[in-house]
Amino acid sequence: MQWLRISTLVLLLMPLNVLSSALTRDMVVLTSPDFEGRPSGAKVPHRSAFYIMRQFEKPGLDVRISSFEFKRGFFETGTGHNVVATKHCTSKECHAPIVITAHYDHLGGSGYRHYPGANDNATGVAVMMDIARRLKGIQLDRNIVFVATDAEEKGLHGAKHYVAQIGDDPVFMNINLDMLSIQKRNTLYALASKDFKPLKVQIESQFSNQLVQLTVFFSSKRMARKLNAPKIDWLRASDHYPFHRAKIPFIYFGSGLDKNHHSTDDSLDKINLEKLAQVSKSITGVVLSLANVNASDTN
Repeated sequence: MQWLRISTLVLLLMPLNVLSSALTRDMVVLTSPDFEGRPSGAKVPHRSAFYIMRQFEKPGLDVRISSFEFKRGFFETGTGHNVVATKHCTSKECHAPIVITAHYDHLGGSGYRHYPGANDNATGVAVMMDIARRLKGIQLDRNIVFVATDAEEKGLHGAKHYVAQIGDDPVFMNINLDMLSIQKRNTLYALASKDFKPLKVQIESQFSNQLVQLTVFFSSKRMARKLNAPKIDWLRASDHYPFHRAKIPFIYFGSGLDKNHHSTDDSLDKINLEKLAQVSKSITGVVLSLANVNASDTN
């Protein structure tokens, strides 16, 4: 079908060993010219949304599209389309869910020019889908809800819509994935609610003895100083913020500043896919570790 058409040229240029993993395939597809920079705002979901749906269906998740309206400027509105996939709890007693988010929209393009959005945020979406695959067959006593949010670039609208939809339903936590490309520093950063201070060692341990290490912050200002980015408010920078506003604890994973951010140079060739695979494995470990935590343990 039209929405599953993949750039043959892009695939042919990739070495066979690189194409060996589903994570790599997802990165190739999401950043391909056929996906047009993953624009948002149209009445009909973009082909990238349907691709993401199919990847969540493969491990047996319950998948749906949740559409919403959002303001574009003073007089126009757009339509966003979140992809929501649920791995259902199979225990007799199910605890509040973990909601994992990653925005799939980017800046789109025009004519033959498109913004691939490899780091922002094909990396987050590809890792989220990979986590779903890694959790296949694992029994947990809480739902794991994966939300590929739309219209993040235009104002976190997909996350705002999801949080509004859940209302007063209990949510254990949000894990937000946004820009996970690891380069020379071999460091991934996390900004977490202070609720998770007692679990800092447990969270960081999932990255121990790995090439890529994790540094956890509980203060946006401290994270900004460490990353030498004083003008960035990391608390409000991505989809974890609407959850924070709703008093839902969160952990935001990201690689920090990227000189290619929001440029056509944010392309697949800039991504270290081996490091991205390790990040995916380690964050899956964090999910499994926190899935067995009671809410009282974070107080």
